Amino acid sequence: MEKLKVVSLSLGSSTRNKFSSFKFDNFDIYLARIGVDGDYYVLKKLIKNLQNSDIDSIGLGGTDLFLFIEDKKYIIKDSFKLAKLSTKKSIFDGSIIKNIIEKKIIQNLIDQKIINNNQIVLQVSSLDRFSAVKTFLDNNFKVLIGDLVFALKINKIIQNLNELKNIANILLQDVLNLPFYLLYPIGKKQEEEKDKTIYNIISKYIDKIDIISGDFHYIKKLGDLVKEKIIITNTLTENDIKKLKELKVKKIITLSIYIDNRSFGANVLEAIIGAIINKTQNINLHPLINDFNYLIETFNNYITQNNLLNKLEIGKIIE
Repeated sequence: MEKLKVVSLSLGSSTRNKFSSFKFDNFDIYLARIGVDGDYYVLKKLIKNLQNSDIDSIGLGGTDLFLFIEDKKYIIKDSFKLAKLSTKKSIFDGSIIKNIIEKKIIQNLIDQKIINNNQIVLQVSSLDRFSAVKTFLDNNFKVLIGDLVFALKINKIIQNLNELKNIANILLQDVLNLPFYLLYPIGKKQEEEKDKTIYNIISKYIDKIDIISGDFHYIKKLGDLVKEKIIITNTLTENDIKKLKELKVKKIITLSIYIDNRSFGANVLEAIIGAIINKTQNINLHPLINDFNYLIETFNNYITQNNLLNKLEIGKIIE
């Protein structure tokens, strides 16, 4: 068995750190998730220090490198600066995986009649998971889009794709220039539960909503509004799963790899797959060097040919 070492460095909380190992095909995979509690200086230092180590790939967590609307890709400046520091090692934020696996999982749920288009979806954020939103819409789901509410605390639910595009054209370029911590909970902010402003806005819609989909650090801001809802998310610790069950959610469906009672972030799964592709194909993929469509094609071919959704327990349903 060949060893693979993957390290996920996250702007998130260190209380969510995890060290795991598992076997996959011909590989012994060693995985570490390390949070820096929102400290950009520490994260930069760790990325630099890993360049001459024996690790095979780096996951970049607690942030997004890219946001998407249709085929248009936007770069988050703070994340770009971080990824740029990884000059020798492949670094992955999860954007590739979100564009491939998450839509496959949602389509499988629809095909298997686990969810149906009589149910209304709250997508807490769409720009980091546009392919998921598009999959719901392509299957005639009603989707309430919550980017303005959850990222900016603006009392406005986006009702359709055209409205999302119009708002993005007006606001997005300016928003991307903001420090990322203003848009997304990082560090200790990830440990905070219900957000009063978000809770009050969404409480007006919650009786209509059947499915809540998207990033868990946004979903947890809803507190007990998740009761009796189907939750489609990732980045869940064992304690997160316990709390969701205590809140009496109907079902939890994970969107990433599930190991040791933990659903990891998309960046972790992407870093694992990227490391395997690099090793088996003798290449060195990097999202700031390779064309994004090439990365999508390369990852999708590997995922499909190796039946990864089943082999790596991706899309696990917890009831």
